[in-house]
Amino acid sequence: MNKLFNNVIGKNWFTKVLSLAFALLLFSYAYDPNESSTDVNVPGDSETAVLEDIPVTAYYDTENVVVTGIPKTVTVTLRGPTVHIQQAKLKKDFEVYVNLANAELGSKTVPLLIKDLSDKVKATIDPETIKVTLKEKVTKEFTVEAEYSSNAIEKGYSAGTPKIEPKTVKVTGAKEDIEKIAYVKANVNLDGNTNETVSQQAQVSVLDSSLNKLNVQVEPETVEVNIPVKRTSKTVPINIVEQGTPPANITIDSITLDKKEATISGPEDVLKEVESTRVEVDLSSIEKDEELTLPVIISNGVTAVDPELVKVTVKVTVGEEEQDEEEQKDPDSEETAAGENIETKTLSSVPISIQGLNSSLEATIDNPRSSSTSLRISGEQNRIRELSASDFNLYLDLTGMDDGDHEVPIKVDGPEDIDWELAIDTASVSITNKEA
Repeated sequence: MNKLFNNVIGKNWFTKVLSLAFALLLFSYAYDPNESSTDVNVPGDSETAVLEDIPVTAYYDTENVVVTGIPKTVTVTLRGPTVHIQQAKLKKDFEVYVNLANAELGSKTVPLLIKDLSDKVKATIDPETIKVTLKEKVTKEFTVEAEYSSNAIEKGYSAGTPKIEPKTVKVTGAKEDIEKIAYVKANVNLDGNTNETVSQQAQVSVLDSSLNKLNVQVEPETVEVNIPVKRTSKTVPINIVEQGTPPANITIDSITLDKKEATISGPEDVLKEVESTRVEVDLSSIEKDEELTLPVIISNGVTAVDPELVKVTVKVTVGEEEQDEEEQKDPDSEETAAGENIETKTLSSVPISIQGLNSSLEATIDNPRSSSTSLRISGEQNRIRELSASDFNLYLDLTGMDDGDHEVPIKVDGPEDIDWELAIDTASVSITNKEA
């Protein structure tokens, strides 16, 4: 018997048959017609994997509906055989989605679903459900306006009208959001002290009346903005504007500036309308000769002025206070040889008139600004006391003078028995041609 068994075992064909039997046994154990050849599994070999930032796909009527409340990503926990878990982690070829294809308008809570995942793997989605809102979708066209800080423009320069390409954009969103749109802005970032033309791709922002950004889609999202920047300036006179009334005993003889003109900068359309700047001088607190430093005041829209400050010189005459009858005698008065007293007093704000001007011309007294000055008179006491400013005629003789600026002596007509002395001897006059 042993000899027979040894003869059988020793045959080559027996070894081949035995090998084939073992091969078929292993194949039947490992082969599963419902799984791919890569799904070989060792019993008991399983694991759990947490996958973060898995994107969410939404299925809905994108032509007519806007959906809010869908998260961009979620966290998915997978449990199952290691080979399947490793494959899912590597390929991430499954999909997390929400199906709103037949959902009606309004708010609702819906589940998040997963597909294209092996049925040997169990998945948990965090969150499992989400609250979404479906709204009617509207698309409308809006004009874009450039938005930038004018403070970034260098002094002495101005920005022209921005050019935007394209001029309009299409805004798509929920109907109620589209109805809230108040501003569609292209935000341009300028460096400080910008002094040359700027061209920039600018992001478009859609805002409501409270400047809150709206959740809408814009096409295109950016536009090309060109802002012309150039130096624009103009030289104009500085006018003196008197504010308030000087004290009763003060006569303003002259107000002069150390600079008579200023250079202003700003948009061209603004500069066309501006003919002057001004310095405001408060006369109510002037009690003596003063030198003030005051700002040059510009019109709205003017971006810069040079100089910004000027020195203002105010010259005044301080009049004598009225005295009681017992004190009216001047302590400096002298007694004449005939025994009469000589008295001196100052007449304030005596008006200056113009005479002899050609009828085709007109004149303005620039200095003194009040067109008046003080007159110090002296003479016999009783005579002086009865005289007032109306007894004297101060005038400028402009006979034969042409248009332009002139310094003209101030002439005085008054009683022959009275001596007088002017606070200032000349006046500044501007003569111009009358408009036809």
